[in-house]
Amino acid sequence: MRKNGFTLVELVVTMVVLVAVSTIAIPAFQTAIGNAQIRTVAESIRDGLQQARVESIKRNARVRFTLQTNSAWQVGCVTEATGCPALITQKSATEGASSNTAVSADNYTAVFSSFGTRDPATPVGLSVVNITNTQVKAEERKALRVLLAAGGNVKVCDPSVTTAGDPRAC
Repeated sequence: MRKNGFTLVELVVTMVVLVAVSTIAIPAFQTAIGNAQIRTVAESIRDGLQQARVESIKRNARVRFTLQTNSAWQVGCVTEATGCPALITQKSATEGASSNTAVSADNYTAVFSSFGTRDPATPVGLSVVNITNTQVKAEERKALRVLLAAGGNVKVCDPSVTTAGDPRAC
């Protein structure tokens, strides 16, 4: 009479294979998640800057974009008035980022004129934002940079790309 089920040897072999696959897959998965968090934060900051630019044109007013080091940001009018509130929109740090995501910038405020350009009356303003993730090993990390040009155009680029003419290059 034959009994149905697994032998101890079959269970041990299955567990060894499962542990071996997990040892390889989990670090790769963590790297992919960390790099996705970098991309999400970079795109969020780019979107916030673009929204501030659009709001400045739409409201015909000076609009401020304010970034925090934890990737949270706010958009609001420099001078509060009817139809132009001090806070138009904001994004919290918990949306798409983790505590391992680091944001550094040359300045944490950008002001857009009513023409959608960086406000010339504001002498020093945000122009470069670097985003990285400390959870990902340096050799596997896809750190990104957000650039804000004087004309108000916003670009996300990869500082590690050095090929001339490559649209991903900074």
